[in-house]
Amino acid sequence: MTPHYCTSLRLTFALFLSAGSAAAQSTEDVNRLSGVTTVDVRVEANWDETITMDAGGATADQFSQALRMTFEETISSAKIAPVVQPNARYTIACHVDTFYEPGQIIYSLRTQLEEADADGAPVIRWIRSWVGSFNMQQMHVMFTLGQACAERFLGDWRSVNSRRPS
Repeated sequence: MTPHYCTSLRLTFALFLSAGSAAAQSTEDVNRLSGVTTVDVRVEANWDETITMDAGGATADQFSQALRMTFEETISSAKIAPVVQPNARYTIACHVDTFYEPGQIIYSLRTQLEEADADGAPVIRWIRSWVGSFNMQQMHVMFTLGQACAERFLGDWRSVNSRRPS
C-alpha cells in the first residue's frame, strides 16, 4: 500500500467516525442555522505528533491554541455573525484531524453546530466536513484552519440569517 493510499483510508475513516446522526432533516441543511443568534465556541484537535517530532513543526498545544484563537476571532470580528457568548444555547465547534506524510500535512476539518439535549449531551444540528493538504514549506497554512472552519460556518449562517443580532 502506498503512503497516500493509507492516508486516504485514514481520512475517510475519520470522516465516517465524525459524522453526526441525522434525523428527518439533513444535518447539512443550512436552514438548521436559522435563528441562531449567539454561540459558544469550542475546538478539538487530533494532532499527529510526527509533525512535531519529524518535521519540527508546532506542538499539539501550540496548534490547539492557534486553532481556537483564529476560530473565535474570525467569528467575533465578522460584521454579520452570531454573537460569541460563553455558555450560549448553541456551540459551534471546529474539529481538526492531522496526519503527517513525509513533507506533507493532510488534514480533515469538521465544523458543527451543537445544542444540548435534555441530559446535557451535545446533539449535532448542522455539520460540514472537508479534507485538504499542504506541504511542509507551507506550514503556516495550518494556523489558518480555525479561520477556515469559521468561514464555512459563517457563509452558511449568513445564507439564512440576514443581519447581525442585537
